[in-house]
Parts: sequence; C-alpha cells; structure tokens
Amino acid sequence: MTTRAILVPVAAALALAACREPASPASSSSLSTRPAFAVGGGQSGLRLDPGGVGEQSFAKWESHEGEPDATGSADKALYFQKMVATPVFAAGFAVIDGLQGQSATMLTALSWDHRTGGWCGAGAPRWNIGIIDADGAEHTVFLGCNAATHATVDANWMTDSYSGDDIVAAIKAVGVDPANATISSLAIVFDEGTDVGPGFVFLDNITVNTTVWTSPSGNSN
Repeated sequence: MTTRAILVPVAAALALAACREPASPASSSSLSTRPAFAVGGGQSGLRLDPGGVGEQSFAKWESHEGEPDATGSADKALYFQKMVATPVFAAGFAVIDGLQGQSATMLTALSWDHRTGGWCGAGAPRWNIGIIDADGAEHTVFLGCNAATHATVDANWMTDSYSGDDIVAAIKAVGVDPANATISSLAIVFDEGTDVGPGFVFLDNITVNTTVWTSPSGNSN
C-alpha cells in the first residue's frame, strides 16, 4: 500500500471529524466475493500500517511498552501521539488494509486494549469505518474509545470493544443499510491533543474480527 493511499482516507476522515458531534460514537456524511478475514497469524489478508500527518503527531510500534506476548519478549504496543492542540490538523493513525469491497456486515468485532494513563476520549483514539452505500455515496462511521464497552484487563490495561451489533447500529445511525453497503476503508485515528488530554495512548491486542495485532508480525504474509 502506498503512502498516498494510506493518507487519503485518513485526511478525509480528519476533515469529516472537524464537523462531527464530539461525544457521538457515530457520525457521517455488487458485494465482494473475496474470502472472509477470519484467520489470524499473518494469513488474514489484512495489514495494519501506522503513520502520522501534521506536526508532532504519529503512530509507531514500541518495544517493552505492551502487554506480555505469548511468544518472545518484545511486548510491543502501538503508540499514538498528538502533542499539539486538537484544532491543529494533525493525527497519528493506523490504516487497516485488505477489507475494501467486502460487505459491511462482514465487520463483526473491533477492539483494542489501551494502557491506563493514556487518552481514551470521545473522539480519540477511534475507529473510522469508511462505507459506500447502495447508491455509491461515501460515509464515515466514527466509533470512539469512550463510547466502547470497557473491560478491565489488569491495573494497567483496559479493553475497549465494539460488537457486531454495535457496528451495525452505528452504520444504520448514518442512514445506511449495512446489508447493502461495502467497506471502503478502516483506520484508527488519534487526533485529540494536549488541550484535552495527555496527547498520547498505547494500544495493544488490536483486533478486527478474529485478526489480532500485538506487533507488526500480525500483518498478512
């Protein structure tokens, strides 16, 4: 995936986000026959690519900042930063590639674990789901950290999750029938800055359906 291809959906999402209701978990404006993305271990067909746009804003994998890994000792977490005020056009992001063209109903679970002390706000970090309706119109669904279902992992980590029913409800809330919509993009965006919080968060166990990233090795081979 090229840098330009990564930046386009994120830049569009940032522009849309400037007009959204900050506390709302969802806002906006022939089905694929590709296989379902339900296999983990680098065989799902999915990639997660972190990056950044604007000043002092980026995302990257950091060693020894995450939860203990099942194998190895890297214990990586995906670090997101925006060390400027929220109104500045800037964000750390991670784009998940490989879902384009699939039915919106194929997206059945989205979650991550965030480390306490980092930011979990109404609008960041958040899932941005790009969808195309039956008429070809594009919409973006926002699923913010604060509105997710929370479960304590331990004293240092909290799971923030959205179920398939949550995702369907959010898509319907923007006036789109998920059964007649396709996915155009999926990204995690961190664009709330130091005027509202600490300006950073660590995420681990990033999950799309049953594909889980604990490091870059979670990308499809």
